[in-house]
Amino acid sequence: NWYIGFNNAWIVELPPAPIGEYSRAFIGAKIGRAKTRPKPGGRHWEREVIPGKVYIGISPTPSFSPDRSFFLAETADIPLEDDPRVYIPGTGSSQWFWAEVPAGMVSFSGPNYLIVWSPTRYFVGSSSAPILAAFEERAPGEEPRAWNNRSIGGVAPRRQEGTLETPIANLKPAIAIKLVPPNDGSVAVHECWAKRMSSDLVFRFSVEGESIESAWLESSADQIDWERFSRLVRQPPFQFTLAPGQIPQRGAYVRAVARDQLHNEGACDGVWVSHERQ
Repeated sequence: NWYIGFNNAWIVELPPAPIGEYSRAFIGAKIGRAKTRPKPGGRHWEREVIPGKVYIGISPTPSFSPDRSFFLAETADIPLEDDPRVYIPGTGSSQWFWAEVPAGMVSFSGPNYLIVWSPTRYFVGSSSAPILAAFEERAPGEEPRAWNNRSIGGVAPRRQEGTLETPIANLKPAIAIKLVPPNDGSVAVHECWAKRMSSDLVFRFSVEGESIESAWLESSADQIDWERFSRLVRQPPFQFTLAPGQIPQRGAYVRAVARDQLHNEGACDGVWVSHERQ
């Protein structure tokens, strides 16, 4: 019952990070099976994602202050749980999500405790909440380095006492630290175009780079301030179908952005798109 909940946190103890030269630091978790519900006013097969958020924290001790807690993911970006009764777009295997943290928060001399939980009150069971992946059985005789805490209330524990509530005996939660060294990696996004298909707009593009992690769309009214408005796409083909309402009726600039596993990003020039018929 590995759900990430308002009342259900997962904690791991990781060893000191290896000494080295790093330009950026991230903490993350592998998450999947976000839940859906019938769409209000929709047809019987139409469903919507149950909205909610996942947070992650890091600390040298099993207590987590607010400044060590970070937003990690929204359920709208998490792969959805399949339903054998109806087709649901967006289903798939669990994926890694990362939150950038100050490198000084990562300990190179002592343990690193990481915690994953949700502040969403509705996430109190596996029927509504996303699921944390697990891996690698613990070797016989190895001391527990992972725990489950079912006594939280939407906030990471602030005190050490009682935080490491229930040791996990056989599996390790997929929670990790990513340290990125200086690198010359680059990501290029090109061949961006939009085409009307009935009442929708189809936006396609190509991505060039190594180990592409995700891609998405951003919109802007002035090509200065950009805001993401699409789900994340993890693999080609890189294509989005934009329904009426996803962009202003009068139109907006839309661009595609892609990121590799070292968190280098690239974007194409903005393309003006509109649902208004010419």
